Amino acid sequence: MPTSSIDFFQLSPMPMWVADANTHEILEVNPAAINFYGHERSAFLQLGLRDIEQEKVLTFLDKEIRTHRRKSGRLAYVHVICNPLEFQAKQTNLFLITDFTESIESEKKIQESAERFNIVSKATSDTIWDYNLTANEMVWNRGIKGIFGHKDVVNYTTSSDWWQMQVHPEDQQRVIDKMHRHLKDKVTRWHDDYRFRCGDGSYRYVLGRYFLVFDESGLPVRIISAMEDVTKRKEYIHAIEEQNKRFKEIAWIQSHMVRAPLARILALVDLIRIDQADEDYNVILEYLTSSAKELDTVISNIADKAPMV
Repeated sequence: MPTSSIDFFQLSPMPMWVADANTHEILEVNPAAINFYGHERSAFLQLGLRDIEQEKVLTFLDKEIRTHRRKSGRLAYVHVICNPLEFQAKQTNLFLITDFTESIESEKKIQESAERFNIVSKATSDTIWDYNLTANEMVWNRGIKGIFGHKDVVNYTTSSDWWQMQVHPEDQQRVIDKMHRHLKDKVTRWHDDYRFRCGDGSYRYVLGRYFLVFDESGLPVRIISAMEDVTKRKEYIHAIEEQNKRFKEIAWIQSHMVRAPLARILALVDLIRIDQADEDYNVILEYLTSSAKELDTVISNIADKAPMV
């Protein structure tokens, strides 16, 4: 190996070693590999490739990733480049190691988080979205297609702008202002109701429950929301309000239109009483007066008990 190559080998920040092409015995190792794998140089030279490399192979970023074991027992996910090299008058292979451990473990955590998200999504009838504030990206569960019919949402992912555009124009500013206010004040939980557009252009009433997630420095980084479809509940309440309105109209008719002729009857009774002194008339008039007043009391009670809108 030329001097310049030896310098590159020894000074390279990437783990490297030279192994016999036939026996796979490790003949030389650079300081970066010693530091990465945790073995002292003398111990490293006693190892073979089988002592380091596990059988598991996966693909990441279109690269073949192998699993290597460090002295501590912790696994490392690495991409290995192997090139033939003449070293110490032997046919050897130069191994160059690129560490992908951090990237792959982060990817695994993301996948595990997504799996938990899907499990929770299956256990609820709500439509759930997870909004990454930094990336301006919303990840939805199946409800966005199954409940609201947005079949064109690709990979269950949208921007926050897309979500805002689905909120009814009359509700949009109120909902957005409330969200921004709670983000500014770092409010952990809140709820809001609004109308949300479906894939066919119709709107459904939803109750949105929000949960704010913070990073280690206390800054908000995610919003998780569960959208409950409350359309049937709203329609039921609206039907009751309409029924109460009709009851109120009936009560008004009873208390005004019926009471008006009743008042005239009472006035005529007073006139008859003045003009007629016969005792039989007086008895009849007393009964008529008593009945009219009783009817007036019934009408008043009906008006008082009629539901208010």
